[in-house]
Amino acid sequence: MSEYKTKGGEVQHCPNCGAVVPESASVCPKCGYEFSEIAANSSSMILAALLAQCESDKDKCQAIETFPLPNSKADLLEFVTALKPRIQKIDSPLADAYMVKYQEIIEKIKVSFPNDRQLKPFADEFDGLYASIQAQKDKSGRKNWLSANIKTIVVAACVVIALLVAGGVLIAFRDTAANNADRCVAAVTTAVDKDNLKQARNYVVGYKNDKDEVIEGYVTLLSKYMDEGMWEDAKALVEYYGQGAYTQPLNHGLYNYLLSVGDYEQAEAYINVEAKPTDKEYYDYMEECVKLMCEAGMISPAQQFIAKKALHFASNRSTSRYSKAKVEEKLNKIVAAYQ
Repeated sequence: MSEYKTKGGEVQHCPNCGAVVPESASVCPKCGYEFSEIAANSSSMILAALLAQCESDKDKCQAIETFPLPNSKADLLEFVTALKPRIQKIDSPLADAYMVKYQEIIEKIKVSFPNDRQLKPFADEFDGLYASIQAQKDKSGRKNWLSANIKTIVVAACVVIALLVAGGVLIAFRDTAANNADRCVAAVTTAVDKDNLKQARNYVVGYKNDKDEVIEGYVTLLSKYMDEGMWEDAKALVEYYGQGAYTQPLNHGLYNYLLSVGDYEQAEAYINVEAKPTDKEYYDYMEECVKLMCEAGMISPAQQFIAKKALHFASNRSTSRYSKAKVEEKLNKIVAAYQ
């Protein structure tokens, strides 16, 4: 029988049945034999030794994020158990790097050992654990966010945080599952394909750089919300992300939804998100709202709506088809037809 290795090395033959085994396999596909680490050197011990050789926190972060994952169940269990306490130390300059590695382990557990009674609990609890850690960061950051994070950037050189100041500090957290735009978009797409929309939203909202870099992921998630009729989630995402030409087709769906539930005031914001609505666009909006109100028997509210919204049009343009007087006349005729 040929010699073999585990721990990420090439496995030439299974020691139990002699079958040729792929490099990344954790069990023999023929007989089910589970490969374990022959040298008995745990991944956490190897990583600790590697970190001891690093001179700076920047080097340590890079070492953690590029450290290879083990293949066997026993090694994965040992590694995920050892890393879990480290991701919860939010004041550590290495915390985000550990979180990146921890999530990679969780993804591997989901793929390789989806129903294992020892490993599955780590995967099941991850979303809640991740949300809890982010909440702790937010709470801690409110006390002295700016000074604490600048110090972290200088010392660790591995955390980039976007800061928006507008009447206070809005904390933008780093999405530890995506270090760049391509990975973030891919993560969003995968999460949407698996119907894990909560995770997909975390990726989009948590992206640490310019939001336009991951616009493809944003549109993918928003389209899913619209397809599923999740209007409130779609509206909340649009309000967070901001307006732009890329949102016009999708926001038209929100516009129709708001009209259907009688929220005429908010619908006005979605008439045209690319620019100020033209007179025709604004009139069409008013006409649609008036008809819906009248069909629902809301004659008096429709009249009040006309008087209020007609102020959008200029009074001194008597020759224009969209002067204030002509708009009021046309819309009041629609109301009269329902009386």
